[in-house]
Amino acid sequence: MKLFAVPSRWGGLVAGCPKVPSIFASTHPETWMKNPDGSPFYFTFGPVCSVHHPATFEFYCEQFDQMLTQWPFAGIVWDELKALKRGDFSEAARAVMPDEAGMAWHIDQQALFFDRCGAYARTIKPDLYRAMFFVSTLEEPVIRRMSASAELEAFGCDGRPWSLAHDDPPDTNEEVAKSLLDHGPTFIEAARRNGKRPLMLMENHNMNEVCFDLMDRRIPDVIALGPEDLMYYYYPRNVSDPDRQMAIIAKHLKSLR
Repeated sequence: MKLFAVPSRWGGLVAGCPKVPSIFASTHPETWMKNPDGSPFYFTFGPVCSVHHPATFEFYCEQFDQMLTQWPFAGIVWDELKALKRGDFSEAARAVMPDEAGMAWHIDQQALFFDRCGAYARTIKPDLYRAMFFVSTLEEPVIRRMSASAELEAFGCDGRPWSLAHDDPPDTNEEVAKSLLDHGPTFIEAARRNGKRPLMLMENHNMNEVCFDLMDRRIPDVIALGPEDLMYYYYPRNVSDPDRQMAIIAKHLKSLR
């Protein structure tokens, strides 16, 4: 068994649980991203650090210095970059922003920041596995750019293990719009085109029990898409019968052996 880290809320730049403000971001207002009018940019869980501020990169490096030397992590997984499609108009960003910069420039800067972080992590652990995934509804131009990131071994998406185009899931929870079967092939193609392992996260948390039979029927189709790395939530939150859900998933995962 190998141990993988999913950095949670680091600088407000990535997802994770719980949905609370980043302690580093909250205590370092000088690093905050800003809106065009100079006001702080807030995501739903609090302030977000600018990838252009040197203290943000230093913070990430300090975390790697500790976690990759104290614990036997085999890899890191970046979970949904939360400021990916947001413009950064902080002083640090404006200092390097071209006059004609558009959203593509801001997205590129996010990609380059996480490449720097991944490269630094490899100086501590040269064989470290580095992966990144996004919501499955991410726009294709952004998928193309992020899947081309140099410092990744795997790339992919998260979503429900069924199709919105061909199924009728009786589900009203937050992940309902994200479908692995509808959107996953675009991510798999992008990953392979860039020499990376296709990755998928089956979002089985916060799931109504009436969806279990549909999940059971559709997981084989998710597996058939060919992800090389397939993740799921082990005994997740907001599930009324987690034992039954785990038994369904285990049944299908055994077919991969």
